[in-house]
Amino acid sequence: MHRKNVRRPRWFEWGGLALAAVSLAWVTGCGRGSAATQASSTPRATQSSSVASAGFPSTPVGKAIVQAGKEGKSSFVLFYRPKEQASEAMRDTFERASGKLGAKAVFLSVEIDSKAEAGLVEKYRAQGAPLPLTLVIAPNGATVHAFTKPVDEQALAGAFVSPKVAEVAKALQDQKVVALCLQGASTKHNGESKRAAEQFAVDQRLKGQVALITADPSREADLLKRCGMTSPLTEATIVVLAPPGSMVAIVAGATTKQALIQKLQAASSCSSGTCGPSGCQ
Repeated sequence: MHRKNVRRPRWFEWGGLALAAVSLAWVTGCGRGSAATQASSTPRATQSSSVASAGFPSTPVGKAIVQAGKEGKSSFVLFYRPKEQASEAMRDTFERASGKLGAKAVFLSVEIDSKAEAGLVEKYRAQGAPLPLTLVIAPNGATVHAFTKPVDEQALAGAFVSPKVAEVAKALQDQKVVALCLQGASTKHNGESKRAAEQFAVDQRLKGQVALITADPSREADLLKRCGMTSPLTEATIVVLAPPGSMVAIVAGATTKQALIQKLQAASSCSSGTCGPSGCQ
């Protein structure tokens, strides 16, 4: 199996701050080991929600984030401290950006000591973060960028990501192993690669803890870059990621379920047993 068009990734270039409650390691860098999610009794491949719904507190801003997701909009959330120069500068930037980017995003501000937004502050552990803190939340609820200092309108405009990037981020933040199938009209061995990924996703040893995501590499240059790969791909490729953002394997061409499981086991430093987001059990 060849690994053409692959460079060693600077893992992962999602740009931002690692906030414990959000599991932003795949935003900021590699890592391994997280609390495992409870497995369902029936093995199944999971799909990330396309709209932010669960997990947001019923605060005014929390509700606004959910509503924005339903409308297909991203949410830019600014946590700030009043009367601080950097925070006030960022609030001014938000006001200007909202006029230009309002068609595809909402801009929401949260005073760090606000009692009404205490639930949202706790969710993102913003109380202990450098301020101003700006989080970019995709329509599906995934946090895809975090800015820990004032940035300009251009930086905010460049913080949008594709739905597929957001889908991968959401799955990892939900503590799922990701089987990312990259294939399209120009790649070979599509059938064998997809079949291996599907069988891997429902294997009993993984206890339904795999998110199976398919993307056309010819349309996802940013996604490939984040995986340390370049276009064009000539063979169907499976990228296996483990939370909070560790690269497990990049497998090009025809492969098997067992080969993928062996890659996951090797990354978890075990040779047998039950594998999952927290390693082998």
